[in-house]
Amino acid sequence: MLHLLLFAALAPAPPPSAPGAPPPDPDRFYPPAREHLLLAPATVGDGPLKFTPGKGLEVKSKDGRYALSLSLRTGFLYSGRRQAGAAYDHAFEIRRLRLVLSGNVFSKSIKYFVQLAVAPRELNFVDGVARSGPLLDNYVVFDRLRDANLRIGLYRVMYTRERNIADINPLLIDRSLANAEFNVDRDIGLDVRSEDLGGLGKLRYYAGVFMGDGRDQNRFSDPGLMYTARVDFLPFGLFDDYEASDQARLRKPRLSLGFAYAFNDRARNNRGVLGSPPLDGGTTNYHNLTTDMMFKWAGFSLEAAFLWRQGRRNPGHAVDDMGAPLPVEAARNGHGWMAQAAFLIPRTGLEPALRTSGIRGLSVTSMPDRNELGGGLNYYFAGHNLKLQLDYFRTWDRGAADRAGDLVRLQLQVAL
Repeated sequence: MLHLLLFAALAPAPPPSAPGAPPPDPDRFYPPAREHLLLAPATVGDGPLKFTPGKGLEVKSKDGRYALSLSLRTGFLYSGRRQAGAAYDHAFEIRRLRLVLSGNVFSKSIKYFVQLAVAPRELNFVDGVARSGPLLDNYVVFDRLRDANLRIGLYRVMYTRERNIADINPLLIDRSLANAEFNVDRDIGLDVRSEDLGGLGKLRYYAGVFMGDGRDQNRFSDPGLMYTARVDFLPFGLFDDYEASDQARLRKPRLSLGFAYAFNDRARNNRGVLGSPPLDGGTTNYHNLTTDMMFKWAGFSLEAAFLWRQGRRNPGHAVDDMGAPLPVEAARNGHGWMAQAAFLIPRTGLEPALRTSGIRGLSVTSMPDRNELGGGLNYYFAGHNLKLQLDYFRTWDRGAADRAGDLVRLQLQVAL
């Protein structure tokens, strides 16, 4: 029913000859004409304002030195789950509610980006109290030098590819099990980067230093930092390899291979930036490695990743109620993987997708062995800016498939 209502809301489609329509193209992989029209920018009155789906309302000075975009996106999510030993339960929630301000100031080479998240889940409400602040991103980029852009502020650390695919663009409703365990999320710091090293159209790099405490941190702490480096090699040329779906339906095959390393010195949480403090109150020195790939061609997309983490505990001095020292909690040592594929059916907005993922503990570890398998269907009415997603996943601990959990979700996403 929801699918039919959305179709009705978008009809009738403008004729192919309308302004902004794509030219006639015999290629059967060309996106539907209606989608192209819905995504086209629209002027606002006779002034300098312009509205672009996904980017929102944009205004800029005549010389281009100043610009501001204001956008909003939200998602409505229904979830039903059945966990081992528990009755079926469900939830209907506002999954995301984001306000984004971006643009440039003083120069086209000084850019800024601010993102606020105000949905209840994003504010981490517990017993009616918000445990997280609304600020997700707040950074400035100096990109005058092609081979050495400087970014400084709070943002997603360039470590895993999957985590750096924007929240509006994941292939399925949420990211993988392996990503949840191994990603280093957001942190405050700086990095030097190039999106096209040497102008060759084949290389990107990122090298950064961060506080290592994640978002919402405003206190003094020990001098332990997080150091990161990432390289992307694109042998067939640049493309949008940080979007999970092949929305462009690329006419030629494109491949991106990524390699990254992160060292978190004296991490306060059991997963580094994320997780919770170890019970003994100490810290952990974590080495993180990942390699990943993205392949796209004619509506088909394939993404895969391998992740590894090894830590050394620095025991704390926490004691129990009797004054006895608490046992030292083991580091979450282990590896994980994910692979997912999808195909955007020609001349339609329908895309089936599949994913498998898993994590395995190594040596002395507090990380469990767990698996994930599932898939879903996406329907893009206007790209990621208006889409309906349905997915199903089963998760289970290794060797305990009889205690599996099942999750089915339906989400409508709208970006203005």
